[in-house]
Amino acid sequence: MKRATARGEVMPKDSLPISSPAEKSVLDDLLALSSEEWLIRIKGFRKGSKAIQVNETILTIGNGYLNIRGSLEELPTGHCGGMYLAGIYDKSESDVEELVKCPMWTDVSVWHEGEKFCLSCTDPIAHEQILDMKKGILHRKTTFRNLQGKTLILQTSRLAFMHDPHRGYMRVLVTPKNFSGEVRVLSGLNGEVFNRGYFPRELYKHLQLERIEHGRNFMYLEMKTREQGIRISEAASWKMISNTGRMLQWEPRIYGEKFTSEITIDASRGHSYEFEKLAVVTTSREFSAGLMMKESITQLKSYVRTGAAAEIERHLAAWNVLWEQADVRIDGDEVAQKALRYNIYQLLINGPVAATGIGAKFLSSEGYMGHVFWDTEIFILPFYIHNFPPVARNMLLYRYNTLPGAMRNAVKMGYLGAKYAWESATTGQDVTPRFASKLEKTIRLIYTGTEEDHIVSDVIYGVERYFRVTGDEEFLLSYGLEMVILTARFWASRVVRNGELYEIRTVIGPDEFHEHVDNNAYTNFLVKWHLRLAAMLYKHIGKTNPSVLGEVVARTNLTEDEPVHWLQVSRQLKFNQDPESGLVEQFDGYFALKDHIMGRPDRKGQPVLPLGVTFRNIGRTQLIKQADVLLMMLLFPHAFSAEEKQVNYTYYEQRTAHKSSLSHCSHAMMGLAVSERVNAYRYFMKTALFDLENLHNNTELGIHAASVGGTWQTVIHGFAGLTLKSDRIVLNPWLPKKWECLSFRVKWRDRVVHLDITHLEVSIRIDADSDITLPCTLNGKTCKISTNETHRLTYCPTR
Repeated sequence: MKRATARGEVMPKDSLPISSPAEKSVLDDLLALSSEEWLIRIKGFRKGSKAIQVNETILTIGNGYLNIRGSLEELPTGHCGGMYLAGIYDKSESDVEELVKCPMWTDVSVWHEGEKFCLSCTDPIAHEQILDMKKGILHRKTTFRNLQGKTLILQTSRLAFMHDPHRGYMRVLVTPKNFSGEVRVLSGLNGEVFNRGYFPRELYKHLQLERIEHGRNFMYLEMKTREQGIRISEAASWKMISNTGRMLQWEPRIYGEKFTSEITIDASRGHSYEFEKLAVVTTSREFSAGLMMKESITQLKSYVRTGAAAEIERHLAAWNVLWEQADVRIDGDEVAQKALRYNIYQLLINGPVAATGIGAKFLSSEGYMGHVFWDTEIFILPFYIHNFPPVARNMLLYRYNTLPGAMRNAVKMGYLGAKYAWESATTGQDVTPRFASKLEKTIRLIYTGTEEDHIVSDVIYGVERYFRVTGDEEFLLSYGLEMVILTARFWASRVVRNGELYEIRTVIGPDEFHEHVDNNAYTNFLVKWHLRLAAMLYKHIGKTNPSVLGEVVARTNLTEDEPVHWLQVSRQLKFNQDPESGLVEQFDGYFALKDHIMGRPDRKGQPVLPLGVTFRNIGRTQLIKQADVLLMMLLFPHAFSAEEKQVNYTYYEQRTAHKSSLSHCSHAMMGLAVSERVNAYRYFMKTALFDLENLHNNTELGIHAASVGGTWQTVIHGFAGLTLKSDRIVLNPWLPKKWECLSFRVKWRDRVVHLDITHLEVSIRIDADSDITLPCTLNGKTCKISTNETHRLTYCPTR
């Protein structure tokens, strides 16, 4: 018989592409599950869009270039499956540009006698999805029973390769348990994708079809964003690799913006049939439009020649390297350990491979439109600074590259310098929506884009922290200095002189319940620090690198009197703190508002609003959304005494509604700072389990990235009490009673610091290229430790 090339013709068994038993065994070993401590299991299937979409979010896989939601392959009713590429934004009919849902290559459906096996059509006998965090693989096993009583098992394994971010892999196993006959297995490239609109059932179409092609061994789809014209291409190979098939029919089909490859097998009862899909994803950012198909197909051919097994081996090797650096081990607390690893997993799959930002929902959905907020520098960036400095550099380069947009923001608002956008996307120009549905479920105007200006100094805080830990002087001189100067110029034009003091009026602080306030404490203290840093850098670099300073001065048209003015504003910027009690007033007039404290917690442990207070009138009370004054003290711990921290924690903690995912980690770390240990552990577990337990009942809209970063910070900077200064290591540990040992490593300049902390001892080793002696301060006592040696230091917890 002849091999079929036309639709509907039959290919004989001896022409099937099959794998040898040895090759199958290698794949089985590579895809085998890790030990239970590395697995997130979701058993059973609940119908309804919310439950389905929560699971899709939790089970996201990715590599920082592309992430894929953990949607079921047959896309049951209520799904919100999607793939997102870092930095691909478009506006079209949307109010502002947003992260684009890209074409999907992971769709699979199985049919028998005209009926689809789908979880939304029938009730499964058994269903489970398993995320293997150690390997970055999503597994699925479902036993279907259709209305005719026929039972079929569908198993899949899905990967987005970590070693090559453009490539993905999927393995599919189909087993008819109690019947024989023709079974059709379909998979293809799905360009029929839409972003969620603002209102229910509203959809936005950001992509238009450019090209669909197919051959005997490949399929190709190319689409283009409608406004910016960015092309996205997907090339894939879909084939049967079993050696048990008795008949094969291949049919290529096009349904509008979908291409589907249908393989029909004459299946035997109890036999398993294996398929695999190899995919390559590229954009016109990597290749010119005219070369995209050629380059994509060339990459796919290379991938096919190499084979899935070799690529999966490289993928697993890349994951091993990541976990060797980033893993944090907690002995004695299995729940905390798994939750912490899940949060680290999310950080690992979202580290940008290029100079792109990280959105508030990572790449897990288009929630918050994929925009970049202050979450990035304050909550997320520290993980990368301490573990993967090149990734942290990429994140900060995104801010440098968007300086022109920040300068346009300042001009638009009537100021000088550069004003980083509250919500940023492609260019750095502000893309904060004009309105949104607030907590009270009504549509309101959004003022954060024009008033929540602390983002400007949050970015610079990230720059300074990066330099302090990494010592990357080249970044500071080539990029950071210009960022500091232009943003300092913005603040100098933004402040208002009032007698002997300067003020910053009409702002929103981290507590977003109170809008249009004057002299928010968090904002003003951060600006004080920012302007002082700018003046200091100007002076220091003028002495050490005058030529570099000269170039930056020329680019920014900086005058000599500007740094002098910055220092003056820094010293005279208003800051309200009671000199006797040390209590900081969150903003002018805050203490004059009606006072309440939060009520008893609900069943999820969330505080309940007091009687008579609603989200409509909460702005007229002292109740706050999240840490504001306390976050300020957390960022600048050495600027405030223990007594000042205690009085402010006591006051503000009981007035905090925790209506933000950023809040719990801040209170956990501040709780440790003031010896509120029970509260600290409780807040830590809330932030660690935030998405796994859907604490705010909105995980379907995406992972809460700030909570993820805050989980890591709470363990490393909170429980371990680690601070890396430019010249020393500082440790002030306290472990929960059930934690027997806390072990991790961090990078510090060109060194790697290994730490094992128990309740009474710290084991520390600093790996370095040369043998030197460095100071280490443990609970206030400083000693000298030598690099490349293990030191065991005893301590008594002081917190």
